[in-house]
Amino acid sequence: MSDFPDLMEAVARRLLGEPNRAHSKHDEWRYGSNGSLSVRIGGPHKGTWRDHEAGEGGGVLDLIARVNGGGHHDAITWLKQEFPDFAGQPEISPNKTRTVATYPYLDEAGELLFEVVRLEPKSFRQRRPDGAGGYVYNVKDVRQVPYHLPELIEAIGSGHTVYIVEGEKDVDRLRALNIPATCNAGGAGKWRLDYVEHFLGADVVILPDNDEAGREHAEKVARALAPVAARIRVLALPELPRKGDVSDWLAAGGTVERLHQLADATANWRPAAVTRLPAVWWGEEDKQPPLAWLVKGLLVEGGLSTVYGPPGTSKSFLVLDLALHIAHGRDWFGRRVAEGGVVYVSGEGGSGMRMRMKAWRQEKGGEPGKPFVLIPSSVNLFDDEEGVETLIADVKEHRAAMTAPLQLVVLDTLSRMIGSGDEDKARDINVVVNKAERMQRELGCHVLVVHHSGKDRDRGARGSNALLGAVDAAIEITRHETGVCEGKIAKVKDGGEISPLKYELLQSVLGTDEDGDDVTSCVVMPTDASTGETRGTPRLSDQARIALDALRQAIAEEGEPSPGGQIPNSVRVVDVDRWRDYAYRRGIGDTPEAKKKAFQRARENLSSKQIIAIREPWAWII
Repeated sequence: MSDFPDLMEAVARRLLGEPNRAHSKHDEWRYGSNGSLSVRIGGPHKGTWRDHEAGEGGGVLDLIARVNGGGHHDAITWLKQEFPDFAGQPEISPNKTRTVATYPYLDEAGELLFEVVRLEPKSFRQRRPDGAGGYVYNVKDVRQVPYHLPELIEAIGSGHTVYIVEGEKDVDRLRALNIPATCNAGGAGKWRLDYVEHFLGADVVILPDNDEAGREHAEKVARALAPVAARIRVLALPELPRKGDVSDWLAAGGTVERLHQLADATANWRPAAVTRLPAVWWGEEDKQPPLAWLVKGLLVEGGLSTVYGPPGTSKSFLVLDLALHIAHGRDWFGRRVAEGGVVYVSGEGGSGMRMRMKAWRQEKGGEPGKPFVLIPSSVNLFDDEEGVETLIADVKEHRAAMTAPLQLVVLDTLSRMIGSGDEDKARDINVVVNKAERMQRELGCHVLVVHHSGKDRDRGARGSNALLGAVDAAIEITRHETGVCEGKIAKVKDGGEISPLKYELLQSVLGTDEDGDDVTSCVVMPTDASTGETRGTPRLSDQARIALDALRQAIAEEGEPSPGGQIPNSVRVVDVDRWRDYAYRRGIGDTPEAKKKAFQRARENLSSKQIIAIREPWAWII
């Protein structure tokens, strides 16, 4: 035995026992008291099964996996054990995907034309019968019809209202509630004029998914049906999450009665003006989806933003920190984030980014399997369309493998993405901005561009200000002499006043190299410390700044109340040896001897500038 459809009868009998004879036919066995589980042992659907209550189905391997648990590998092992003469390979490689549902498209007489197969990880394929009990995975030259066409024809002929949704899962969910429903294969944007003939005189309610693609699809369907349908309504279901559908609405407590009430209260559809730019008519402002935040009050979902500052001021550290907080669904600087997938395009080298990722995982408890992908490569978004098309295609592939919706794509930095363009020319910057906006539309996510500022910090981002004019939000990064970094909110649309994001870079020791020296990177740590940007603040060397940062951290984590005597009662102190340990951790020197000398010089420097005070064994900040 090598043909899977031929195995179905024996497999079903072995796993499920004898069928319910009252509901079964010669080529279709039914199981359960109501015959809700269908197993095809003959005919055009031979070798498939479907649970009509759960809306699930598949082939022989899927049935085995459903009953026994496990995946396709386990199913093949079971087949070999139960049927020693079994041979062959599954229809779809078990290393990649598994079938979770099949949706048959039938003609007016109920004959199978083709099927849509849903796979996990989530994707869809279409196949047609090969005439020999199997399938060919293409639908070339196959007639396209709406889903559940025989039932659709009967419903329209009986004068029932028909609901049009985007996917087969939603159709089956509505039909299980005795609501006539249909859709087209391929989802949003794939409606064909071939379908129109079936809707003559129909009363139609279109239920769009809650995203731009869903609204555009609803408009396209309505326009196509306008010449033939008796009545058309487009019902945007209330309180849907972003990208939500009617199944989500029902799962959240929606009822059949409420759905009919909403449909009855919906005005007949009228064609909107055919324009290329978005528009909201007076009176319809409340029907628009509410503003959704990627980072509450700062970055909108699906928006465009930039983080900019001089080279070496920790821009990429901060943006990576943001990206990993989104991937983990953790609040960022006390602000709620929308958990989701992130693709980080790093045009300035991958090795350093990998070290930073490792440091974040070590210091902040990064969890395996979170939807974050690093693309360590620059992408030319200026000279032609190839760069953006390649990037969009790759991001879609990564998105398909993610366990959460894609929320953010980072382009780091603009200078590595602009190709032969000139940052000083608004026209060239706008080319890159247009490519970023195309990514927003096609990927449905927020795009963040990392950019440098010029030598004159007061002039803002380097080159043309066209980028700053185009974004919804902009964060300007400054690194102060004290070592405290500050992200000033230079621009934010639709948000309130936001205080600067203040943070320090905490060194993380990742291991040792071949010479025994520490391998280190840094992570962002929010802080309430003063930036020290007051008139007369002395300039500090790098080593003195590291030592001062270390003292602040040591006091915050291990500080003690003043012991009195000649030490002010208002300060907290820490043992000098513990301070030294913190300074070593932050990388004040390379070798043991260099660390010792660097710390001693920094200690003397800070003391002479009256920034700190020491009375052995205690040290404190003045």
